[in-house]
Amino acid sequence: MNAADRGLCPTGKCQALDEDFALASALDSYGSPSSNASFISEQRPDHASVNDGSLLLSLKRSPDGSGYEGSTAYFGRWIHYGTITAVVRSGSTAPGVVSSLQLQDSTGSSIDMDWVGTSSNRVQANYYTSGQLALSEAVAPVLPRDPTDSFIEYRIVWLPNSLTWYANGLAVRTVNRKDTWAEGEQRFHYPDQPARLSFSIWDSANSINPGLTQAWAGILATYSAETRFTMAVKSVTVQCYSNFTMPVSHDTNATFST
Repeated sequence: MNAADRGLCPTGKCQALDEDFALASALDSYGSPSSNASFISEQRPDHASVNDGSLLLSLKRSPDGSGYEGSTAYFGRWIHYGTITAVVRSGSTAPGVVSSLQLQDSTGSSIDMDWVGTSSNRVQANYYTSGQLALSEAVAPVLPRDPTDSFIEYRIVWLPNSLTWYANGLAVRTVNRKDTWAEGEQRFHYPDQPARLSFSIWDSANSINPGLTQAWAGILATYSAETRFTMAVKSVTVQCYSNFTMPVSHDTNATFST
């Protein structure tokens, strides 16, 4: 949904990951798609960094004051089913600020966990297929601690036949593939293609459908140039379901529709 993302593609097959961001080398700067780092920053100007044992993604006003500049970091390998666990502190402390954990494929299907400033005490578990955005269908449980002030563990278990989101150790939503069959279209509305894992923080106005995302996440007010909203990721683990072959039409120079 973040229109500032360039949609750069991972360059390798899934590989297990256990990243605690102890070293700055866990993140490579913008423009390093062949990097050996676990994560690669995607936007320019680059407001992503590793500091104090966390991946930090910031949103701040642009120098000319015309809008806000966010940040995205993506895992350098494709994931085709598996378990993703992340310990995250949301940066969505004001309306209009969106923090996201996203698995997105090249067809526009996406599996998300989102934190929005209008309901900062919740996490939203959502998915959609073929670019058919369905923000109103998210399940958004209240969290036991303030997610903008505390690190909380989140998990997505994505399997061929089911998809489950967890927050603080509790399952908050499960979707079974068999229940997504659309008779009229003769297909399942279930994410089933290799996907890119990313973390991002962004302005709700900076999307492919700003009216929709602002109605969902609120409108970001005008803050001073010094104001910074920061999402922190303390650790990420990836358990691959299988070592799949690359997408048939895979092109390392291709981009996603975001």
